[in-house]
Amino acid sequence: MDLKSPKDRYLWTATIIGFIVFIAFFSQHNLVSRIRLQRQIRELEHQKKYYMERIAEDSTLLELLKDNDFFEKYAREQYNFLRDGETIYLIK
Repeated sequence: MDLKSPKDRYLWTATIIGFIVFIAFFSQHNLVSRIRLQRQIRELEHQKKYYMERIAEDSTLLELLKDNDFFEKYAREQYNFLRDGETIYLIK
């Protein structure tokens, strides 16, 4: 194969450029969808990190709530529970 003539060089250059454009934009795994998928992966990783932190916080709270004194304190502070015969006045 002799690429000495300009016509052959242009043909091969156009073929290679056409192939690269096809791969980048029109194939099943094109460049645009890869960028979109990478963005979605980053977003899902951030969500995973957030939910793992929430799970850790909730697990800690669950362990603390096994203690009756802490359970009572938590119920009073978060849900305004009170003992029988007790009156609580909330000041905000």
